Amino acid sequence: MKNRINRLIVERHDASGSLSFSLLLVSQLIATTGFTFVMPFMPLYVQQLGVEDAGHAAAWAGFINGSAGVTMALAAPLWGRLADRVGRKPMLLRATLAASVVVGLMGFVTSPWQLLVLRLVQGTLTGTVPAATALVASTAPKERAGFRLGALQMVIFIAAGLGPALGGTFAEISGIRHSFFLTSILLAASGVMVLFGVKEVKPVREVSGEEESKERGKVGLPYKLLVPGLLALFVVHIAITSVGVALPGFLASLEAAGKHIAGQAGWILGTGALAAAAGSVLGGRVAGKIGARRAIVFSLALAGLTAIPQAFVSNVPELWMLRLVTSFFLGAVVPVANLAIRDAVPQERRGAAFGVASSAVAVGFAVGPIGGGLVSAALGFWSAFLIPGVLLAALAGILALVWGAPRLRPGRRFGTILRATVGHLMK
Repeated sequence: MKNRINRLIVERHDASGSLSFSLLLVSQLIATTGFTFVMPFMPLYVQQLGVEDAGHAAAWAGFINGSAGVTMALAAPLWGRLADRVGRKPMLLRATLAASVVVGLMGFVTSPWQLLVLRLVQGTLTGTVPAATALVASTAPKERAGFRLGALQMVIFIAAGLGPALGGTFAEISGIRHSFFLTSILLAASGVMVLFGVKEVKPVREVSGEEESKERGKVGLPYKLLVPGLLALFVVHIAITSVGVALPGFLASLEAAGKHIAGQAGWILGTGALAAAAGSVLGGRVAGKIGARRAIVFSLALAGLTAIPQAFVSNVPELWMLRLVTSFFLGAVVPVANLAIRDAVPQERRGAAFGVASSAVAVGFAVGPIGGGLVSAALGFWSAFLIPGVLLAALAGILALVWGAPRLRPGRRFGTILRATVGHLMK
């Protein structure tokens, strides 16, 4: 009887956790869609605020968008440490509700300077994706952590693909200023879902006085264990964001590109986001079979090897197909790198670890567009595809050397990964 009661308790707890996780996914789909609803159209909004020259408006928009990454990189470690003290759910609520207020205020600005200040505040107070990632990593059972981190990243990539398309349609109908108000409402709705539907089960640890003293004496994170995952996140987000600034110009240089450059660029980026979504959920699953380290190395290597040829394509279909494959493997890296970061630190310090990870991602988001623009201007649009590909492949080689060669022979290793991948695709 006692065993049956315990089993029922465990089953009820698992069901409650699954429902909470499902609601978290929906909340992040809404929140990320809201963020991407307005940000791609910042140059047009800047022009409405009085910067009539298109070139100056683009420069303002780039500076405004990048400013949030700078303040987020500085503030994220502090929020991560606070999460270890008060919990991850309060931090997700803080990020979501603060974003709702700040983005709503953006709809009332009358000058680019006011918009810049609000973006700086946004980077300081918000950060829903790292907060949600830390919450999932801390509450998911060990055997389901990879899958749940992958599912979360899949939802984020899907929202990143849907948001600009929906936002563009809404902006044409109601105006860009009203898009900020709608985004604020979406973020508020996401916050309400988190408040009432998402649960955080805080682990209870029994510690002796001596252990407690040791815990207080700890002053730093195990950066030696964290650096590989942090580097993977940094380089992947450079590879994701650097292409966007060069893609329209590169498409215009290809044969038979036609006149619909903006539409083709949007299609490539949108379908790439969906491919990354598929890669993220599969990457989390495969990592559970072959290990996070192998999954990171192979995903980085394959992303790099498929990115490099994009610099030498001669037509749009070739670029599109290669971009889909690259995006798939880039998407696979993100949840697995988060899984490696999760496993590198104890439960009570994961908030701080994911705060540092958020800084790495924010810096990648800032460096990617700036670097892509600079190398495109100096070397040509093709370089924005070649250089990130080389970085991805080089990092894969470095991590393979640092972590040591796996015991399996290359042929058997590839076969193991292929069987795991195909097995999950068939489920």
